[in-house]
Amino acid sequence: MVNTTPPLKLIFKGRLEFGNQRTFDMMLRSWTVRAETYFKSDILFKPENVLDEADFSLTVPQQTIMGTDKQWRTTTALLEELAQFAVVGAIRAWCVDTGILLHDLTIEPKSDKVAVLEFRRGRELTEQEGMEDEAAQSLSRAIERYERHALAYERRGYVNFKLKNFNDAHYDFSKSIDINPNNPEPFYGRGKVRMLKNDWEGAAADYEQAVKKSIALQPLYWRARLHRGECLYHAKRFKEAAAELKLFLQRNFPKQDPNFDRRRRGWFMYGKSLLETGDLTGAIDAFNMALSIKEGAEWAPEAEGLLQRGICKHKAGKQEFATDLKAAAEMGSEEAAKLLVELK
Repeated sequence: MVNTTPPLKLIFKGRLEFGNQRTFDMMLRSWTVRAETYFKSDILFKPENVLDEADFSLTVPQQTIMGTDKQWRTTTALLEELAQFAVVGAIRAWCVDTGILLHDLTIEPKSDKVAVLEFRRGRELTEQEGMEDEAAQSLSRAIERYERHALAYERRGYVNFKLKNFNDAHYDFSKSIDINPNNPEPFYGRGKVRMLKNDWEGAAADYEQAVKKSIALQPLYWRARLHRGECLYHAKRFKEAAAELKLFLQRNFPKQDPNFDRRRRGWFMYGKSLLETGDLTGAIDAFNMALSIKEGAEWAPEAEGLLQRGICKHKAGKQEFATDLKAAAEMGSEEAAKLLVELK
């Protein structure tokens, strides 16, 4: 009987580093034995296509492969085993069936190597409020043990960002990018630093790289699009900003997605971008959408939305603009109060 089950969409990307020749050889022997004994022809990658003995690494460029469930299970099981020889790195893998995400894996070292232990400890500490100094110390020890630890630099960059050590954060993110330019996270982090410094063009470029080096299944991909839209707005590239923000807003985010609460911000910035392009009707509709979404008010305060909608209505010749400005003024908007007087 012919199997008519549609193939699965299997997505892989990432890199593992083994540190030295001895460990690299041990990993390769393990691959060979496992392939011959257990996995046979169901492994989706061949050693000669992903291994680099010159720098003792295994690199899987971002790619989508149509395959079977058995190939998914076999390949990810092998990568899990090989990862335990590594000193640093991670491989991300996704399994999608007709648009439904079945599996989302992060394959990484979990051994007792010092660099591995210190990195994992530092990463856990970054999630704990008030433990930033301890997190930075652990991540620094991981870097001391393995100086090309791109992930430790990236995590330490976020710690420095939280501590408002923005120059140090910029250094850490840039160092991570220099070591491994295929990770989206340090580009995203450096973009945040550049936004704080009003380097809108530089930040937009970083967010563009974060988008290119991630996939649409990752929340980071959409956060980077949202922030890139904001940066393009501040760089006065309003049509480009509107186009970028529209892509973000066309995505249907589930409630558990961190971008769900950012929809209000997206509509708000989309409205501001359309206002600058002269599309007043579209801008009013966008501000209506922003004000109708209750989640994420911290990203787009009510008074700001009412102020901008009032400005749009005034420019469109709608008399009810004063209602929005008055409501915004009552919420504390000094600009709205000033406009109420000027536009009487």
